[in-house]
Amino acid sequence: MHYNWLIMLPEILSVLFIITAVSVNYCREDKTPKTFFVLAQIFMVGILATSVVFYNKSLFPQFWSNTPFTTLFKSGAYILSFGWLYMSSKWFLNKNRPSGVFCCIVFALLLCLGILASATSFLTLSVVIPLICFGYILLILRHWDTERVKPSAWRFAFISTIFISLLWGVSFYIYHKTGSLSYADVKQYLNMNKSLQPEFLPVSLVCIALFMFLLGLVPFHIWFTDFIAKGVLPVCGFISLIPPLFYLCALVNILRDCFVPLAGYLSPLVVGFAFVSMIIGALSANGEKNLRKMFAFLSIYCLGFCLLGLVNFVSFDARTFFVCVLVYVISWFGVYTIFLGLKSHSEYLSSIDDIKGFSQNRPFMSAGMLIFVFSIIGLAPTLGFVSYMSMINHIIALKAWYMLVITIVGILLTARACLDVVRAVYFENPVIKYDRVDRSIYIGLLFSVLVIVVSLLDPDWIVQSTVFLGELK
Repeated sequence: MHYNWLIMLPEILSVLFIITAVSVNYCREDKTPKTFFVLAQIFMVGILATSVVFYNKSLFPQFWSNTPFTTLFKSGAYILSFGWLYMSSKWFLNKNRPSGVFCCIVFALLLCLGILASATSFLTLSVVIPLICFGYILLILRHWDTERVKPSAWRFAFISTIFISLLWGVSFYIYHKTGSLSYADVKQYLNMNKSLQPEFLPVSLVCIALFMFLLGLVPFHIWFTDFIAKGVLPVCGFISLIPPLFYLCALVNILRDCFVPLAGYLSPLVVGFAFVSMIIGALSANGEKNLRKMFAFLSIYCLGFCLLGLVNFVSFDARTFFVCVLVYVISWFGVYTIFLGLKSHSEYLSSIDDIKGFSQNRPFMSAGMLIFVFSIIGLAPTLGFVSYMSMINHIIALKAWYMLVITIVGILLTARACLDVVRAVYFENPVIKYDRVDRSIYIGLLFSVLVIVVSLLDPDWIVQSTVFLGELK
């Protein structure tokens, strides 16, 4: 009995943090953003540690089950959450705004997202995803000027309501047909009734489209890019950095553990979403003047590129997929760290014109930006180059030459957008006097740069460090 409670410690600690934060908010008069973030970091360490200790233990395996693969992604997300909560505290301190509600929403979302990443049943999806969408709406509205972000919130609420309704309908249909909502049971049913497989194509399409919407990929990206351009940095950074790790993990699980019998139909669909997101994201980033919106489109491009790792999810190459995701989160953590240090007269800047001549005033931050955009482009010898070569080798092994051509076109379009940033930073005259940068910004930036620099010394280290993923091939 006591052991069962220990297995549930990651979820219990998330709930305990919310209770503690609410109690502090109501009972303590002297509370600052730092108070809540110290609490958050203590609980986050506990959640990370217990998740690693019980990496393959699950109390309710019929609803969600932990594996080395899911624990890898969840651990990465918790580490990023720890870092981003630390960085976000500087924004709240600078703005002198309360942070308790933000932290509580983040922990509630992490609780739901962690369950989603380990889901083994459509019942779990049907319960958790509506809670996640509601948490998103609350986060989006965490803005002092709610009128500015209300359109994004309403747009997200409207589309998410449609998808949730479709998910519930799909779950009802699956239960009606198979008598179960378990991934494993649905997979067995599809294997035993091959003539009925085409009937499940709309079901699988709804599930894949739902994850594309949550990831903010084309054609469901409008809410994402619009909010990133207008929202507050702590929320924008969290939405861009943390949830994609959980969504990609959950998408792999549902494709591998449930819809493998439909792989011949679904692989082209996943690749189609990937390529459309890559091309539209790269094209839209070119000429975009809002710096944060430009990187939102580049985020769409990078996530589309990550999806290419699922081109053949029957023999899933977890190494290639994980390396691409790792490049995405490290690069974007660095980019958003720079955004937190990009301010003038206490106002955070978001136009590409605002970074003209940035290298002359902030050489270290400019060098960091250069490394991150080079990693996004995939230039050697950055960590991005490792991910691009892994993916290209994967595509060549499949002899999918059309995919190779589209990938190269996407890389060239992305390079064009990133070079606009490099030109503004290094080859334009400064037009703005920037505020003094907090030391924590340099700490966060140094962490991101060091991880990428390590890859210059031994590019194979990250692939070798994930050798245990071979069991998922």
